[in-house]
Amino acid sequence: MKILITGGAGFIASYLVEKLIHENEIIAYDNLIKNSLKFTRLQQHPNMKLIEGDVLDYPKLLETMKGVDVCIHTAAIAGIYNVNKDNLNTMKVNLLGTYYVLEVCVKNNVKRFVDFSTSEVYGPFVYKGKESDYTTLGPIGEERWVYAISKLAAEHLAHTYQEAHGLEVVTVRPFNIYGPRQRAGGAVCGMIKKALKDEDITVYNDGTQIRAWCYVTDFADALCEVLQISNFKHPVFNIGNPQATITVLNLAEKILQLTRSKSMIVFKKHPGAEVDLRIPDISLAKELLNYNPKVGLEQGLRKTISWFKFQMKNK
Repeated sequence: MKILITGGAGFIASYLVEKLIHENEIIAYDNLIKNSLKFTRLQQHPNMKLIEGDVLDYPKLLETMKGVDVCIHTAAIAGIYNVNKDNLNTMKVNLLGTYYVLEVCVKNNVKRFVDFSTSEVYGPFVYKGKESDYTTLGPIGEERWVYAISKLAAEHLAHTYQEAHGLEVVTVRPFNIYGPRQRAGGAVCGMIKKALKDEDITVYNDGTQIRAWCYVTDFADALCEVLQISNFKHPVFNIGNPQATITVLNLAEKILQLTRSKSMIVFKKHPGAEVDLRIPDISLAKELLNYNPKVGLEQGLRKTISWFKFQMKNK
């Protein structure tokens, strides 16, 4: 297949490219603000084409999408603390950018659209949340929920294109993906970098917030299965690893232990709304995608720490 990945140079997308490139033609469309492909040799692969562009650039998208069979839409302003820097741009990129990508998919007769959403759509408290559960968002004016509402609105928008134009649409909701090549914005990534420099690690509130962490290759495996699925009665999938669940404080302590760091844990009041509990139900992905996370939390942390150590030594 000819597959276009918006945000194709990003952290998660780099692993998708790695898995798909040997049997497919890949176009990575990205503004290159965060380029994780540079940590690989994928750009030299004969099946790979990297195009620098923005999802708000409709004419360039229209030209780039010609002949594409599948669009995987990963491009977004993501990460709660990145989002708060520019809420207007978050809404424009995540909602208007998705609209532009959907429009050019229809105009170019793209068969399938894979939409990246977020676990943030479940709101501040979700335990074994199912895809069919209600989404719960905070009040207007609270910055954290700008990201969630932009992604939820994009979900609804994408699925109206399936109804109106017959575009096959599948949405994935990632739950706390981490691993090597991750840049700014991820909690695990940030804690590891601080620990390796023996710098203080900030934990918000009392650190009892609970998260389920998913290693990036497990997530990429699930995405490859999404490309094959034909059952569109269930167009939304939670992808995460509920068995890798830990409090934020225990995560920081585990990272300090594995890095043998001299860092101190510093508690601070969270600057905005916080999520106390977030654990997915992945039974639908297990049933229809044969998804089964393989990488446990400690194993994943060790792999990620090893990668960051190597990067810091070879700067």
